[in-house]
Amino acid sequence: MKKISRANFPATVVNARIAESINVFYDSMEDFFKKEGWKWQPFARKGDKWVQEDYTVEITGKYQDGAFREILFTARRTPGLIGQSTKKDKMNIGYIHKFSIYLPRVYPANLSHIKMKVISRLWHPRISMSGRGDACITVNGEVDRILIDLIYHLLMDPKRIRPPKLYPKEDSGMNTVAMRWFEKDAEDIHKAMLVNWDTKHEKTSLKDGGGGIKIIGGDNKKQESKGKSAIRIIPKKIEETKESSQKKEKKKKGGMRII
Repeated sequence: MKKISRANFPATVVNARIAESINVFYDSMEDFFKKEGWKWQPFARKGDKWVQEDYTVEITGKYQDGAFREILFTARRTPGLIGQSTKKDKMNIGYIHKFSIYLPRVYPANLSHIKMKVISRLWHPRISMSGRGDACITVNGEVDRILIDLIYHLLMDPKRIRPPKLYPKEDSGMNTVAMRWFEKDAEDIHKAMLVNWDTKHEKTSLKDGGGGIKIIGGDNKKQESKGKSAIRIIPKKIEETKESSQKKEKKKKGGMRII
């Protein structure tokens, strides 16, 4: 039986899909930062480059027909091990990391054909120490998911690294020394990296968060910062009749609602 070959998607369609996936990555990280209470600086796209203070994504290679082939991902203010470590409280950490992601021309089909390489110094159980930076990292989805997974590989997340001690069916990776060290204390190492990550990010201030006291009544509105809670003070309407006002006073005294 003759094998039917799959036609590639047009370059414009592939590129639009990849661009949208990159946008989804930034939206996801913005949601995460806000949940953590960290300040988030919106990204700006300049041609084939997305720039943000923590993460930059740039298209650095294309196929002959113009389809995106290679992506350079730069993560900043994100802890990653750049040298051999012995204890979780004395880890050799760096905060700028670069990855190349190679996409097959058949993208978004055959996601398993995506290749990744670290082009900055990194000591990691699934990164080769040969000097080429080859990465043996499972692909769990399209570009947005790959970028998020790379961040959590930097943060030494056991769910991404999957050490054999915790996941018996998994291999020992491309750096067995790092894997043996990691799997002895995987969860605590990951938690230490998360704490380190948190210290690198400025917290959203009360003013940014919009907390305070809101006084609502008539045409004038006033807001003051007096703490994290928002307290609304709603005066009684002047138009209320004396009778209706008296009835309301029996049910509730004062006009303060704490939200």
